[in-house]
Amino acid sequence: MAGKRCIIKNGRIAPGLAMAGLLFLALLIILCLRPGLPDAAGEKLEQASRGLTAYQTTLRLDDEAHTLAISQQAGFRNDTENDLEQIVVRLWLNAYENEESSPAALEEIYDSCYPDGFSSGFMTLYDVMWNGARAEYAWLDAAKTALSISIPALKPGETGELFIRCVANIPHCAHRIGYTESGYQLGNLLPVIAMPDENGWDTREYSPIGDPFVSAAANYDLTVYLPEGYIPACSAPLEQGKDGAWRGKILCARDIALCASRDYILVKEQKGNTAVYSYGPSQASARRALQYAGQALDTFSALYGAYPWPALTVCSVDFPFGGMEYSGLCMIGENYYQEAMADSMELVIAHETAHQWFYSLVGSDQFHHPWQDEGICEYATLRYVQKRYGQGSYETLKFFRVDAPMQENIPGSLTPGSPIDYFPSYTDYSAVVYGRGAAFFLALDEMLEKGADDFLRSYADEFSFDFASRQEFELFLNQYAGMDLTPLVVDYLDTAH
Repeated sequence: MAGKRCIIKNGRIAPGLAMAGLLFLALLIILCLRPGLPDAAGEKLEQASRGLTAYQTTLRLDDEAHTLAISQQAGFRNDTENDLEQIVVRLWLNAYENEESSPAALEEIYDSCYPDGFSSGFMTLYDVMWNGARAEYAWLDAAKTALSISIPALKPGETGELFIRCVANIPHCAHRIGYTESGYQLGNLLPVIAMPDENGWDTREYSPIGDPFVSAAANYDLTVYLPEGYIPACSAPLEQGKDGAWRGKILCARDIALCASRDYILVKEQKGNTAVYSYGPSQASARRALQYAGQALDTFSALYGAYPWPALTVCSVDFPFGGMEYSGLCMIGENYYQEAMADSMELVIAHETAHQWFYSLVGSDQFHHPWQDEGICEYATLRYVQKRYGQGSYETLKFFRVDAPMQENIPGSLTPGSPIDYFPSYTDYSAVVYGRGAAFFLALDEMLEKGADDFLRSYADEFSFDFASRQEFELFLNQYAGMDLTPLVVDYLDTAH
């Protein structure tokens, strides 16, 4: 909010302006206390958003049936060099329909995700339309997560409107998608147009290990209807209108997450140009999470460039993970909201906040090259601790999070460069991708004249709101370093130690 200016004569406010000044001050106080959306996005964000797929989505949550009705229109432009005669849409929820395909049914986490036994989640399609006419469609995979929609030939540069109406049947499941006694966590739930790959479209499975969802930046305009008493936490900060609907927008988002609970307590603060929202089960725990999110935001903005979105949200959810990142929102496991878990909460929030730069701002292939976001974010977490608490704390954390994994005897030939479907367990995945992936960036920190942070800042700036393949990462690294660092890359990322 811009600062006010008043006219002063002889050390006093000029007559006739004192009352106006008091009224203006009162208005400022009202505006500061009034709940509302953050200021408009910056020029860089606005510029990057032009021409992106634009989703207009209406959601209605039925708490009795545990369903979410979805009506979504997407303005899509063909940015490829070829005519398109099909569009592929990912519906990740369908992976939860059967135990064989559910990412929450992995033996390692099954009991935590399904404490009352398996619960099926799936999407029921009602309308699929292209430019106002019904479109033919077919499933491309057994789990029904990839929907191929036939369209008249769409030439490069041409645009069209895709409309989907469906109902999500939400499983009773403590995972990315599900409901529990704590409320709803709905990540990866909305239909999203797939990323194109060398085979045409990305149709890879929704793997139980790692973060299998890969999507392009897009613009979202949301209208959400919730049962009375529910409070939403969302990638797009939502404001409730007189009609009871919650509305909000977010530009250049990789995906949308929506959480809702009757027990949420909201606290918030303004950090520069960013509104930080924290939703937790108690005032004290929500404030603790708010503090850590603000600290992480300050630290990473200084290291890797200004946070580009006008808002950042952290919220508690019921699942067996530390946290889960989405554009503009970090889900944090509710166990970390206990006062005794404060130190662990801080590290989780720091790691998930780092993903706002390395996953959300700079997209990457999280299926084939998970190190490209998890390894970076684990390194960034170490730097957060070093910046805030000094070298001693950094060395202690480095020993447990990097040095120990480097010494572990990992079975087989797993490396940080392995795709996520190579990993048999979260334990191996965490040690190799997080720990050994971070070791690579620590090595870069010693190798590069200005250190890894300066490189990552340049990398984030170069690929902002874009997608960086491994090949592009390596080419950019070699350009930045002024030398061929391929042997170092291969040694850390592709060699079993």
